[in-house]
Amino acid sequence: MIRSQSIRVAAIAIAGLGIAASGLTFVSPATAATKPEIIACEGKGQVKPKEIILACGDGNTFVNNIKWIKWNNNTATGTGTLNWNTCLPQTCAGGIVQTYKAKITLGGLASAPGETDVFSEMTLTFTQGGPGMADRGVYELSNSRR
Repeated sequence: MIRSQSIRVAAIAIAGLGIAASGLTFVSPATAATKPEIIACEGKGQVKPKEIILACGDGNTFVNNIKWIKWNNNTATGTGTLNWNTCLPQTCAGGIVQTYKAKITLGGLASAPGETDVFSEMTLTFTQGGPGMADRGVYELSNSRR
C-alpha cells in the first residue's frame, strides 16, 4: 500500500513538471481580475489616465498632470492639478482658469455583469486650498459606457 501511494505521488509530481515545462500557468481568479477603470467623456474605459475631464459638456473643469501612486482593485491615489474655469468676468469662453494642486483619491466602485468595475467618485484634497478656498472637493465620475 505504501508503494502504490509513493507511485501516485511521483506521478503527480512528474505531471506537474510537465505542465510547468509546457509554459501553462494557472491563475487564481483574484489575480486575473481586471483593474477598475475611469469612464472618459466619450464613454471609453481608461486605466491610469493622465487627465480626467469633470465637465464633459464644455471641458472647463479637469484634472491633468496626473501621476498615479497606487491603482488597485479597491482604490487609486495620485497627484495632479485641478483646472477650474471661473467663467468670469462674463462667460466661460472668456473665463479665467485657476489651477489647484491636489492629492487624488478614487473610490466608489460600481460594477455591472460582464463589465470591468469603474470608479464613480473622486476626492481631491487641495494642498494649498481649492476653489472657494476649500480643503477638498468630492466629484461624481460618470460610469456610463457608450
